[in-house]
Amino acid sequence: MSLSVEIEGRELPILANLFSGRFTVSSPLYDLALFSVEPEGAGYRIRFIAEKEDFDRGAGAYKSHATEMPAFTDYDECLLASGVTSYENLAEFVGRLGIYRELKKEVRFGIDTNLLYHRFVTVTGVIAPEETILPDIVRQEVEYALNHKYSSRFIAELQASAPAHADVIGEFENRKKKKSRKAAYLAMAEYRDLRDRALLLDTGADAAHTSRENDGLIVRALRRFEEERFSLPVLLTADTAMADLCDAEGVEYFLFRSPYHERPATTGAAAFFRLLAYLAVVFGVIDLGSVLVFSEYGGKGNDSSAFRLTFMDEDLHTEFTRDVGVCRKLLALGIVR
Repeated sequence: MSLSVEIEGRELPILANLFSGRFTVSSPLYDLALFSVEPEGAGYRIRFIAEKEDFDRGAGAYKSHATEMPAFTDYDECLLASGVTSYENLAEFVGRLGIYRELKKEVRFGIDTNLLYHRFVTVTGVIAPEETILPDIVRQEVEYALNHKYSSRFIAELQASAPAHADVIGEFENRKKKKSRKAAYLAMAEYRDLRDRALLLDTGADAAHTSRENDGLIVRALRRFEEERFSLPVLLTADTAMADLCDAEGVEYFLFRSPYHERPATTGAAAFFRLLAYLAVVFGVIDLGSVLVFSEYGGKGNDSSAFRLTFMDEDLHTEFTRDVGVCRKLLALGIVR
């Protein structure tokens, strides 16, 4: 694996252009094709291939470590966080927004932890960051998930389960586990995009060891917020247990439903390239038209937007290196091609 180039996420379209926008995205850890794409208008047409049973079968090969491997729920969450799919009842929420905004009192929207992982505010754009409340417990929950790394022993056990993929798996040694990748590159990225404009709510407590206890801290803090200010806090969540707690405590909420509807056949370019980046982040590595895209790899620095491309084809590597070099020079000159 010597034909490698480190890139930023925004340079993924250059890679797609090498294949004229027609390629298949796969999980190399499972030898599983996820979907194929081709250009359509200003976006892409997607043909979805992988099903839940395919993920279950692929993860099963890793035995006791199956939960650390890419799951179908991870796949669905990447589709949601990228904006390729949306919550089943998003339109209902948009309709309710009109009612909230006609109220005489200020309405602010508390963001539950799961919505940070789904990048709800920045991707959908239906509410502004200035309208949001970020309880400190939510930040703490994400921070606690940030620093879990693969030990050499763990990696050796994964390699023993899938010797054909030993080289790929070896890149993850001492790098972030799946839980930490999702926390760092999805939830914390969303939090940072919101925090300077959101209202940061101090709950007066530290995060507990269970999500149920943390949910209680968040809901009670929002109830106090309503009592102390002429404002209506509305908790936005995709967790039914959190919604039940809001009912019990008398806190306004909106419960989003996961996107069970049929996946779209087409998507815009921005959402599509977010999807590629998030799949690489959550899965650790994806195969894009015979090029491995790593989000975690040996020698990676602190740049969360960095990826490493590993080429199997020398001519393709040469062509990409030339194209990305030209684009970087144009950007350095302030010229956008």
